[in-house]
Amino acid sequence: MRRLWLGTLVCVLLSLTLNAAPFVVPEDLTPSEEPVIGGTLYLALSGSPQSFLFYGTLDNNAYTVIGQTMTGLVELHPVTNAILPGLAESWETSEDGKEVTFHLRDVKWSDGTPLTADDVIFTFEAFIMNTVAKGNSVDRFTIVDTTDGVKKAVQWVKIDDRTVKAVLPSPFGPFFMNLSHAYIYPKHKLASKIDMSRPDSVNEQWLTNVALSEIVANGPYRIVEYVMDQKVVLERNPYYWKVDRFGNKLPYFDKLEYLIVSDAEVRLAKFMAGEIDHMAVSASDFPMLKQKELDGGPFTIFMAQPTQPTPSPVHISFNFDVDKPQLQQLFTNTEFRRAMEYLLNRDRIIDEVYNGLAIPGAGLVLPSNKAFYNPKIEEIMRSYNPEKAKAILDQLGLKDTNKDGIREFADGKPVEFTLTVQSSPQDYQDIALIFKEDVEKAGIKVNLQILESSLTGNMFGAGSFEAGIRAFGNQPDLELRKAIWQPGTQLYYWHYSVLDKESLVAITDKMFDWEVRLYELFDLGSITTDVEKRKLVYDEVQEIYHDVLPVIFVSKEMNLWGASKSLGNVYQDAEGVVYFSTYTCYKK
Repeated sequence: MRRLWLGTLVCVLLSLTLNAAPFVVPEDLTPSEEPVIGGTLYLALSGSPQSFLFYGTLDNNAYTVIGQTMTGLVELHPVTNAILPGLAESWETSEDGKEVTFHLRDVKWSDGTPLTADDVIFTFEAFIMNTVAKGNSVDRFTIVDTTDGVKKAVQWVKIDDRTVKAVLPSPFGPFFMNLSHAYIYPKHKLASKIDMSRPDSVNEQWLTNVALSEIVANGPYRIVEYVMDQKVVLERNPYYWKVDRFGNKLPYFDKLEYLIVSDAEVRLAKFMAGEIDHMAVSASDFPMLKQKELDGGPFTIFMAQPTQPTPSPVHISFNFDVDKPQLQQLFTNTEFRRAMEYLLNRDRIIDEVYNGLAIPGAGLVLPSNKAFYNPKIEEIMRSYNPEKAKAILDQLGLKDTNKDGIREFADGKPVEFTLTVQSSPQDYQDIALIFKEDVEKAGIKVNLQILESSLTGNMFGAGSFEAGIRAFGNQPDLELRKAIWQPGTQLYYWHYSVLDKESLVAITDKMFDWEVRLYELFDLGSITTDVEKRKLVYDEVQEIYHDVLPVIFVSKEMNLWGASKSLGNVYQDAEGVVYFSTYTCYKK
């Protein structure tokens, strides 16, 4: 074994070992002056959480709350995404890169029970590697064994109460990045409640009707009150293990209260009235809020280049498995999708929908992600050009023979499809209307279907749609979005037929050649540990996506935030990055 001691900010390399007990947060998160301790931080949720178990739901509101209560063996810096030590204070990696031994902190759950290696192994067995747990991470911890080409799961071995070893089939470049999203859960609270003969019973744990005393935390806050459709209240975890450079225990606030406000206009009004301390700001509201700030308003409005997963970049998809043979033949034709990109007026969308506060594309890797962004895609993306689109449609034999403004298939049937979009957020609808207008000018009828978000989610999840508008958040490493962008995975929803839904095994025989290549590249990106080689792999992934267009990426909003001037330690650095963390900000 070899051990390397690092500073606070570290790179994600298998050979690294960290030592940080007690853990002092990075200096860029620490106030320059002694902070005020106490008070309540008020934030907002757009809806009531469906669960308080990360692995038992697919609900973003739940994830927001849970992210304040749980952490993993390693963590991401909340702003820069650098890997930091978490529940593991140090680790060491074998020479061949196949074994990583983690040394756990001497910490306790919020109820005073010691956290041990048993909690780590329990979490992986019951939740992370449970294929029917709604929030499982099977794909992230199943790795190709380079000796036989077979995908195998990472194995976890208890050494003693405070030491656990991960045994990997092969060296795995994104291992620590994946671990940063693997929250550890308490065996002493959940093991007796889960029926392992019925693995889906994990989805019934820690629902919102559970006694809150049963929910323990290892993160900065613990949940103490929940009123459906009104609020979720958290208080400081008395056993949280982080301190600032002055020696103060974190978090600074006594309480963190999420107000549940489904209406965007009401959320905005509450923020302007000082009832919400910090929130994301829409592009449509940005000019008004910025002017009020300049006029002496009680808040600061920040604008920064996109660096975070949300707001999610919007994309347009065409269902390769649609049940109408003529549409299926059309949607699976790469030239048709290229014609659709020529009909996507990104400049107009950015100007009219986002007030100019968005960037084009940005679906796979953000330009701000220097580690993995491929600038070549800016040359590949097709700019709005209706004439080129019409020429392609003509070449595909789609012509308006009866001169009614709608092109026909060879049998005379009009070319039309239904575009499904959720009713909120509003920008999805606005994009749909602009795209519909341009596609219809080119001679294809678009039937717009606007539905409630949970219904559209179910439709996309079942593959029961023709075309759709959707959004998935960016992540600092494409490995973290492998379950979406790799063909044959559970969220590759526009071509579900390449996944065996019973065994969750990819069916490469049903893939197009370019899909097979993407499938291979994602696996290669996983087992390649050299950072430069991984970038070359993901460069090719980006080039294929923007050339062949499995989906067409539209745009991503700038990071727009509003913060009450009463908050301390919230700022924007010289590069435009906004620093805000719930456990290091305070009330002045």
